Amino acid sequence: MAYLDSKLGIVGRIGPLVFRNVNGKTIVQAKPEKTGKFPSGRSRQSATDFGKASQTTSALMRGLRPFIGTHYDPQFFNRFRKAVYQGMKMTSTLPQGSLDFWQGEPSALEGLETDLNHQYPQYVQLPGLQLSFEAGTLEINVPQFKANTNLYWPSTAAEAELCYWVSVYDSQTYQVLQYELFCIPIPHKTRSIPATRFTASALPAEALLLVTTGVLYFTAAMRLGKLGMNSKAFNPTQVLKVFKT
Repeated sequence: MAYLDSKLGIVGRIGPLVFRNVNGKTIVQAKPEKTGKFPSGRSRQSATDFGKASQTTSALMRGLRPFIGTHYDPQFFNRFRKAVYQGMKMTSTLPQGSLDFWQGEPSALEGLETDLNHQYPQYVQLPGLQLSFEAGTLEINVPQFKANTNLYWPSTAAEAELCYWVSVYDSQTYQVLQYELFCIPIPHKTRSIPATRFTASALPAEALLLVTTGVLYFTAAMRLGKLGMNSKAFNPTQVLKVFKT
């Protein structure tokens, strides 16, 4: 039986057709046939790997949450999980059903955006930025830049902060081991910002390291003072680099 939901979309089954509402769009599919057969071994193995990708994504999200909060679009978790799953499959040593993100290619996360409508490269361009990990030390070298040239400013923004969030995870459990925040204050869009070097705290061996960058904007209200503009609907933030210690 089918019915109209609160947005007047058709949901349910009419004969051999199944109607679903996904992100405001009505999806029509043929009703799946019941074969009476159990999933094949390959299907079970794929389901096992996909389930592990979901668990890994949830664990990695816990390390990002102090920085991004809930400021991400509705499909962020799905994109995150897809990148994790792709990274897991990029291995030649583990069989299907036993895939692992650490033993695959964690760099598959690089470029992951929290907000597809406001992507980080649309707001920040720093051609001379350098990230390096050598001898157990992470360094972030931010070149000198002009705030009105290298950053895009929303019309109501008066100040900004360019931030780099370093989250560190155990390579087997993906438990969060530590995190650290580096920020560059930008008090006005006309300012020239000097070059800055950040060095992360001592990092454990055999750990997964994510460097996430974002720009925070603020308005200057006469009565309320400095107010943050970033929200669930606006948060230009990106996983910039992934390292293995």
